[in-house]
Amino acid sequence: MSRGRMVTVLAALLLAICCLPWMGGCGGGGEEEEIEAALPSYPPTLSAASSPSQVAEVLIQALDAKDGQTLLGLVAIEHGGSEIDAIYQKYGRESEQTPEQVARLTISGWGATYAWFQKGATRITGERISGETATVEAQGINPNTGRPRLLQIEMVRENDLWKVKPGLQSRDL
Repeated sequence: MSRGRMVTVLAALLLAICCLPWMGGCGGGGEEEEIEAALPSYPPTLSAASSPSQVAEVLIQALDAKDGQTLLGLVAIEHGGSEIDAIYQKYGRESEQTPEQVARLTISGWGATYAWFQKGATRITGERISGETATVEAQGINPNTGRPRLLQIEMVRENDLWKVKPGLQSRDL
């Protein structure tokens, strides 16, 4: 993982911890299998045949609606967990995050990033697919300045489904 990507993921996780109440906090305890079973499945409007742009559209709609159940179903749990593990290992510690905690941290970070976008004004503008990864770009409006804002959504295939990685990227245009 590049230094810039690690800093971005760490910043997103720190924001997520600060914004955790947005999604109702982390669950806890229990067997890992029980926790994974408790996580919602892929949103019913999507399938293995869905494109990254279709997944991003569902993500944006769920962020606009603050629909935590749909967001939980879009999280790249395996990828997010490995990124969190890498950050812990860098500092000589072992990660003890459950899949549910990884998912809730991830969606809290998405919510913190998406707070810089006007609700209902974000549209998909492009998609790049490279093997098992994809990047979808969307453009919205910064509610504070009225200026256009870019949203970059990174995805990975997990269990033949497009899932969204932690750490949405955004910037004013």
